Amino acid sequence: MRRHSHGVNYVGSGHWAAVLDSISELREHYEEEEEARMLASDQILRPSPGPRLLYEPVQDSKADLLAAIPSRPVVDRMVARYFNAQGVVPEILHRGHFLREYGKFWQEPETASLAWVGLLFSMMCITTQYQQSIEDSDDPETPVRVNLFREKTIHCLILSEYTRGGDYVLETLVNYLTSEMFLSNDGEIGLWLVQGMLVQLALSLGYHRDPQKFANITPFAGEMRRRLWAVIVQLDLRLSSQMALPRLLKLQHYDTAEPRNLLDTDFDEATTDLPPSRPETEVTPILYSLAKSRIDQMNGLVSDLVNDTGERPYSEILELNRKLQEAEASLPPNFRWQPLSQSLMVPPQIVMHRVLLQLAIQRQTIWLHRKYLTPAYSQAQYESSRSVCVQAAIKILEFQQIVDEETQRDGLLYPVRWMFMSSRPQAVFLLGISILCYYIQLTKTRPDVALDAETGLKIHNHLRSTYPLWLRSSAVSREARRVVEHLGPLLGLRGQPEPSLDGVTTNPSHVYPPQGSLITLDQLDWDTYEGKLW
Repeated sequence: MRRHSHGVNYVGSGHWAAVLDSISELREHYEEEEEARMLASDQILRPSPGPRLLYEPVQDSKADLLAAIPSRPVVDRMVARYFNAQGVVPEILHRGHFLREYGKFWQEPETASLAWVGLLFSMMCITTQYQQSIEDSDDPETPVRVNLFREKTIHCLILSEYTRGGDYVLETLVNYLTSEMFLSNDGEIGLWLVQGMLVQLALSLGYHRDPQKFANITPFAGEMRRRLWAVIVQLDLRLSSQMALPRLLKLQHYDTAEPRNLLDTDFDEATTDLPPSRPETEVTPILYSLAKSRIDQMNGLVSDLVNDTGERPYSEILELNRKLQEAEASLPPNFRWQPLSQSLMVPPQIVMHRVLLQLAIQRQTIWLHRKYLTPAYSQAQYESSRSVCVQAAIKILEFQQIVDEETQRDGLLYPVRWMFMSSRPQAVFLLGISILCYYIQLTKTRPDVALDAETGLKIHNHLRSTYPLWLRSSAVSREARRVVEHLGPLLGLRGQPEPSLDGVTTNPSHVYPPQGSLITLDQLDWDTYEGKLW
């Protein structure tokens, strides 16, 4: 909890910034710097204070909105890209059903509801962002089109009085929130607030109750409601986790079953009985959502425990850790982690999902065991938790290195590199580096905290190899700049961002030790991190 000139700001103990606050040398300097930044921001007219849905004025009429839709051949290509971007867009639309309505729209555009028109604009917005990211396009018109489609999506929602609900409102809101997350390099509380609105609206429309209990909901509509609800639950957990704040949806609040592992061709509006799920060895567009739900269910339990203001028995921590391991083992075969050397023929989207699932698992592991790093829990019985927490942080930095290497032009993850530029993985990377720096601080100040040679060398190598990545990210990310500005001096890493033609070039000589200055195991102590050996 921090008080500043703008009021009070709070993040939970699992947030990476709270971990950094535990490093005493940083706290006073950060508070002074943050106060100066907040005051300076008052003098700047920012183009967007947050998600536009919270601030956008509307002057458009329905005729204006319809006139802003490009010609059908252009929209056809965008719709095709939307449905072909498996693993990119939220799986909330049935392809056959949407295309039938899409055909009717072009016959009589004026009869389409504003919410449906907003859905179409949101699809065009996401696909334009996606296309830009995979093509590295420098076309100056692309950001203009993204902003136009986003603006029209918002106008459709507002004019349709989205707070009253209705067909396609939730789907449009989910797509809108997805497009806002595309634009966010850092955690943004406004996104969390929009998600809160989405959750409350879904609850008011009964999505938290399984459709099978209601005779007036058809099998087709019920299954699509399950798909949409699964995405809403995942967004709630994702954004709450980034803010390290309690989730809005608890397991006891809903009984909606998970969607079935089905292709869209397996059912439609005429279906009277849903077919059984396909085997989990068969990848369908919905399978990743099912896999993520299993990890997210554990994420929710861990989040509830971490955000409980009371003390919980250590046995509960160990039990949740066991259940987390079981959840990881229960993942469908295609989404279990495999070394990249064994994944050469695996589609990039699958490898991306494997990485994201592993990052979620390691983050939950840290949340469970993080407090046992503190001096108050120095007893021997907590040693395993301290080791598990540090090893999870090391794994996170290993994945950060993998992501950096494999998102290069010839890497396995290059086609999906956009996914790792968002705030979602960066928040986990920040948590990993913060935990390791906090642990090093403990080894410096407390003789009863040991750092064995092998672990110390791992930490040192990962900090040294990932620090240049933060230097590059600092050109576009406020949070990455905090890593560079605060953790760099603390660790004796003297690199600073040096702008070039692309604005993100770094000077490697400032970051790596001189040639031939190898650090031996017996030299690996705090002096390494204060730069005394470099």
